[in-house]
Amino acid sequence: MYKVLLFDIDGTLLDFDHDMEIAFRHMYTVSGLENAKPLTRELMEIYEVGNLRWWRRFEQGLCEKTELYNRRFEDFFEAAGLPYVDPNLLNSIYFDALGQSGTFYPGAEAMLAALAEKYPIYIITNGNAPSQKTRMALSGLNRYIQGYFISEAIGAAKPDKRYFDYVLAHIPGARAQDCIVIGDSLTSDMRGAVNAGMDSIWFNPKHLENTIAVPVTYEAADFDDILHILL
Repeated sequence: MYKVLLFDIDGTLLDFDHDMEIAFRHMYTVSGLENAKPLTRELMEIYEVGNLRWWRRFEQGLCEKTELYNRRFEDFFEAAGLPYVDPNLLNSIYFDALGQSGTFYPGAEAMLAALAEKYPIYIITNGNAPSQKTRMALSGLNRYIQGYFISEAIGAAKPDKRYFDYVLAHIPGARAQDCIVIGDSLTSDMRGAVNAGMDSIWFNPKHLENTIAVPVTYEAADFDDILHILL
């Protein structure tokens, strides 16, 4: 039925929560913030809540990526009672560390290997361009894909239809009805699929509720479910 698979990376194929925490802890220590207040799970959660809030604003077109990167830290300082540190320095340390990671979820690589025998696979991501490129390379993800589309290089981001129009224009012969989007984010991946007129698979291993009622074509609790849908 489908001719092209469009996979999100973080939270779908690669364990971003694992990789992010390692990079964040490194940044927190190297920047000197650890000396001001030792990093705890509570502080991590304060950052994660604020970071998610700014990503949602970005997906809604309410801020630019640079504002997202900087304001998430500024809000974190205020909420956590931390001294001000230049967000540009923090982002540099953080993304350098994140770019040295690339942890597959168990079973993700085997799934990709099976799917790559039948389908051309492309990556669609809103992540930081330099770190995403090295994470794909270090993880071994590149061996299974035909290409990738990073929103920073396109000028539009998921779920914007313009992002998906660009993707379609750069995959030879692809049409919206030929593609299916596979991702974990309702607000980015699933809403993007709807905007683009594509089918979708919501990767939902935590069995979350679809509280925003975004239409999804299929729902998958694990990688076997994805294989059963597509093979």
